[in-house]
Amino acid sequence: MNTPTGKNIIALEWLQFGLGRLVAAAAEEGLTVHLLTGNRPEYAHELSTVDSPHLVVHDVNTHDVAEVVATVRAIGDVAGLISTTDTWSLVSLDVRAELGLAGQDPACIRLVRDKTRLRRRLYEHGLSRADSSPLATTDDAATVAARVGLPLVVKDSAGTGSEHVWLARTPDELTAVLDEARRSTLRGQLTAEPYFLGPLYSIETLTWEGRTRVIGVSSRLLSAPPVFREEALAFPVTLPSAVADDAEQWIEQVLKSVGYTEGFAHTEFILTDDGFEVVEINPRLGGGLVGEEISQTLDINLYATFLDLVLRRRPVLMDAPLTPRRGAAHARLYAPRTGVFVACEGQELLSGHPGNPVLRPALPAGTTVRTVAHQDGCVAVLFATGPTSELALQNVLSAAGEVRVRMEGDGRG
Repeated sequence: MNTPTGKNIIALEWLQFGLGRLVAAAAEEGLTVHLLTGNRPEYAHELSTVDSPHLVVHDVNTHDVAEVVATVRAIGDVAGLISTTDTWSLVSLDVRAELGLAGQDPACIRLVRDKTRLRRRLYEHGLSRADSSPLATTDDAATVAARVGLPLVVKDSAGTGSEHVWLARTPDELTAVLDEARRSTLRGQLTAEPYFLGPLYSIETLTWEGRTRVIGVSSRLLSAPPVFREEALAFPVTLPSAVADDAEQWIEQVLKSVGYTEGFAHTEFILTDDGFEVVEINPRLGGGLVGEEISQTLDINLYATFLDLVLRRRPVLMDAPLTPRRGAAHARLYAPRTGVFVACEGQELLSGHPGNPVLRPALPAGTTVRTVAHQDGCVAVLFATGPTSELALQNVLSAAGEVRVRMEGDGRG
């Protein structure tokens, strides 16, 4: 396999956090990261903390493949392209194809980004007890309930960020859900599946040349149904040894079943009484501060692995010891209502709080918050550590209680 020799690395958009760690890793290797973005304010916090000649930001319509390709060609001397988001995963495939750049297998990425096809593939391989059920425009509540059973979840087959996910427990709820879902603007098509009961986790993995290594498992706290809003996450979860062994064998089977050959994967799953059930496979590193949690718990710069991948060399992380030194957790802080976000108050109370909590802005002051039903309503993320992941989670939830999100017109501004 030829190793790319270019000095420039393209980041086609990015996860909201972690850019600084990527740039630090690139600087050590004499590489320059070129962030292509259509929304520079999205990275306001990260860009405010990075002062390096090894980062160049380009304002580009990143949904336009031709414009992205032209920008990359103008940069020149490119070793490869990194994609870390669901939204741009398919765009990145087209860009790589145009430029002749190596990366994840296109057929696999298209499969896992289609929740209907993914559920069917897992069912066909005996890795889920339920098939997918794509919804026709003529399907009424009685038809869907008879086919899938109640309770059930209706979702956008190409959705992301917990947007466009609806729970229906009764026929009347399902009628209302179908009406709302069909009025929504979706990325894909509507699909239905059983509502699997149990706690939600995510398993973080790295795959190289078809071999998968489990980095660890994260716990995930959600808001009460029917809203599936992510509230907090902690890493690493210590599972009983038998369950951990089963999970490792299971995720290897799952990823092989979809043809996953390389890269990070962030697979969300329910631990039910009948075993593991995939919620979704994200062909990327986990969002929020998952990368920071892994980096701090293992005392590594996880983002250096992206350079290994893009330079087509076996990632160091495939063989490095994975011994947790501590636990880490983050909590998302949401606006209490829609409106204009003003500030997070109470940060001075975090000084001296156990776990060294740090608040990281997710939205600039003055941003109009249009929803509080999913992750788009998150205005900041709070990070904390602890001797274990459970204590880290307690620390971050305690610290989150000291912070108040202020909105315009709440009588204090």
